[in-house]
Amino acid sequence: MISVDFAMDRTVFPTTHGTWLRTRVDDIDASAETRAAGRAARTEANAYVMQRYAGPLEIFARGSSLARLGEPAELVHGFFASRLSDAEFLRGWARSDMRLRRWLMNGMLFYGQGVARDRARAAARGGAVEPRELDARAGVDARGESEFERAWALAVVREATARVEAKLLAEGRAVEFEIFRRHAIDGQPYAVFAREVGKSEQQCAGATRLVAQRVRAALAEVLREEGVPERELDDEISRVRAVL
Repeated sequence: MISVDFAMDRTVFPTTHGTWLRTRVDDIDASAETRAAGRAARTEANAYVMQRYAGPLEIFARGSSLARLGEPAELVHGFFASRLSDAEFLRGWARSDMRLRRWLMNGMLFYGQGVARDRARAAARGGAVEPRELDARAGVDARGESEFERAWALAVVREATARVEAKLLAEGRAVEFEIFRRHAIDGQPYAVFAREVGKSEQQCAGATRLVAQRVRAALAEVLREEGVPERELDDEISRVRAVL
């Protein structure tokens, strides 16, 4: 578990970073004039959504009545195939005032309801469908939603941490990330490994603060990419911290 204070530090959060995913979605609209650019933007946007949200949505499906409809991984795959094949799905999110994760969770519920209706129609025509699979409500309970929120929070924190690790390795500062990993992630006291990494406990504490600051900045970058406005970053980072 990563133990990092995610309170915002405005000195390390640039305000000029663009909203990557919304930019990709906007570029899809230009496809009539520049079809190649539009296709590329759509491919990038879809890949981002699938990579970031496949795991959390599977957890969501498993913890809700969607689980009655089949294997969570198969449901999520079907949901992505159905919704992301229509460019209007992400355009709709971009026009909404909704968090991406909430848009996808709602979309998953509607998709599940459609699956249940289709199976009910098949049963009416003589198909063999288990009655328990025909719950068209396909709702969500508090456990499913909270598990989804936690899975999402872990995904964005891991992404932020991975970006910081890659940058530190490129800078030849792997030992600083190693210190951070062992203390903030693995929970080891500095006294256990300080001599092993050739640092004093005070130096280890300084390294951890430095990396934590970078992780906070990277987390803000990840959240901006998902469309979180600058004015709402404080609340969103607090939400991430609360569910971990």
